[in-house]
Amino acid sequence: MNQYNIKIINEKEVNWDQVKDLEIDNYPWYENGLKQKTFVKVAIHNESINIKVLCEDIHSYSEETNLNGDVYKDSCFEFFVTPENSLGGGYFNMEINCCGVLHLSYKDEEGNRVFCSKEQAERITIIASITSATKEEKIGDISWELSIKLPIEVLEEMSGKKVEYDCWYGNFYRCGGKTEPQYATWNPIEYNIPNFHLPSQFGKLTIS
Repeated sequence: MNQYNIKIINEKEVNWDQVKDLEIDNYPWYENGLKQKTFVKVAIHNESINIKVLCEDIHSYSEETNLNGDVYKDSCFEFFVTPENSLGGGYFNMEINCCGVLHLSYKDEEGNRVFCSKEQAERITIIASITSATKEEKIGDISWELSIKLPIEVLEEMSGKKVEYDCWYGNFYRCGGKTEPQYATWNPIEYNIPNFHLPSQFGKLTIS
């Protein structure tokens, strides 16, 4: 099981140079093509989960523009997390395409799903380096970036649970869009077809 430490930052601003990155570099369902790199940094600051994402991508593509739509079909970054010390418990899946379009939902242990509301989504800050939908693959691009600020209170509202800053479980994913989708993961997954919704195979996220 992979492990990553999420630092609690008490300074006025997050100094990202001092935050260790992780790499999404497992390809459980690889067939062919480029294995383009994805680097992620995560910190807790001002009671929010702050995430920086850098994705190498010569095939940047996005079509979805609706909240909670089929973002996974685009060039996309995903963060799945059980924000409690319970491997295999209820989890959030956050998916954001290269243009910053959000899909966020919570699935509890019984399989019930709650989707992020428009009001909750407006409290989440997402800055994308690509600012408009790219229904044709962009020519000449080599990468795209995301900066995300996800308030903890939004997760608590959706799940009805208090989030403790102790030990979480989660995984980070990358989808490639139209060409060479790859389905890359941070924590390795053992499953016969692409499937990110496997909380029992999340990695460990310590908070300190």
